[in-house]
Amino acid sequence: LMVASAGPSEVVVVCWHLAAHCTRAPLATRPHCAGGLSVVTLSDALTGDRSANLDALRLGLAAFVIVSHAWPIALGPGTAEPLMALTGHSLGGWAVGVFFFLSGLLVTASAERRTALSFLGARARRILPGLGVALIATLALAYLCGATPSRNEAVSWFLRAATLASIEHRISGAFAGNPYAEVVNGPLWSLFHEVAAYTLCLFFVQFGFHRRKPALLFLALLPLGLSLVGSYLPHRLAIFAPLFGCFAAGMAAYVLGNRIVLNSPLAIGLLPVVFLVPWPVGVAVVTYALLALSLTVPAFRLPGDYSYGFYIYGWPVAQTVAHLVPG
Repeated sequence: LMVASAGPSEVVVVCWHLAAHCTRAPLATRPHCAGGLSVVTLSDALTGDRSANLDALRLGLAAFVIVSHAWPIALGPGTAEPLMALTGHSLGGWAVGVFFFLSGLLVTASAERRTALSFLGARARRILPGLGVALIATLALAYLCGATPSRNEAVSWFLRAATLASIEHRISGAFAGNPYAEVVNGPLWSLFHEVAAYTLCLFFVQFGFHRRKPALLFLALLPLGLSLVGSYLPHRLAIFAPLFGCFAAGMAAYVLGNRIVLNSPLAIGLLPVVFLVPWPVGVAVVTYALLALSLTVPAFRLPGDYSYGFYIYGWPVAQTVAHLVPG
């Protein structure tokens, strides 16, 4: 009843208190909740064996992006992707938002453990080598599927994509017979925003702002604030604002991890709230549900984290399939 009659800001407060229920005392003094069930906090789960389950979760998110993009790749630009009509955001959009929340959660921990130089080096090793290989593979597939760029166009496309400064998604003649002609690797757009979020995260952590109560409150409320002003910002900032809102929510979740109990029934019960709150707040609710479900089951360890590879190869491979198997 409270949620049904509240405005967006009140809903955020209600959700925040629900998600952090039963967490006022340190974990050592509250090993069980009512009914004798053991308590698993987010911090506990992230430092235990079950943290390996995040690799499977991220792989699933990358798969959601690929599935979501299958609609426009098969039917052309402007085709509504799954969940768009129901929620105002596509399945792939929700997956990207959850990716940004998880990045805020995990990258903040990395920034605390490392020096600034070590942190930047780790982020560069995470993104750039794989990106470089993916760009070469994308170019090769584009040429095999009819691309006819000049040398200058191909070199310019590669350098703009590799530096993330101003990515050009089209290559002349590539996939010309496909419904979504010439667009060779659509998902690369998000990498610039990811790196920008890393930079802001490093700033917050290096100066200790994320551990100060006013700054933490700022991070917690930032998703709501950015969702309200995003439409008034210039184009690139308007795209970045809600994504960083998701990232900032992940940063706040990391700092408050020992106060956030992973409760699957509560998480599932909160899901209808996503229809009542701004998108970054909805992403936080969805991510809480995914974390509660994935980090409270037995550990499942994949050989590695393949989500990044799936994410940056999914579009050009799907375009190639559409070219080779028309219809």
